[in-house]
Amino acid sequence: MRVLVITLSIILTIISLIFSILPFGYIALIPIIAAFVSGLIAFKLLQKEGKSTTIIKVLFAIITISLGLAIYNALKPNEIEVDQETIELQKQSDEETLEELEDIEIDG
Repeated sequence: MRVLVITLSIILTIISLIFSILPFGYIALIPIIAAFVSGLIAFKLLQKEGKSTTIIKVLFAIITISLGLAIYNALKPNEIEVDQETIELQKQSDEETLEELEDIEIDG
């Protein structure tokens, strides 16, 4: 049981770190909460058996970092930069295409 819970905590911690780095927004909180809960269970099991809890403490540190990253990524504004040069090139291309279409004579 102890090994299963520790393995689950490690897997959920890795998933939570990946989700918090990628732009998933508040969805990243789901694996963070699950990792925290499974980490608490593993911590209590290890404490009860008198085993070392160092790995769980490291997992809690990673979970805390994941939580900070997830909150930062969810709250930062998404800015789309307007590239004026690309817009001007597109307008010029549209004008040239329109001129070519106007020059075409249709015999009917």
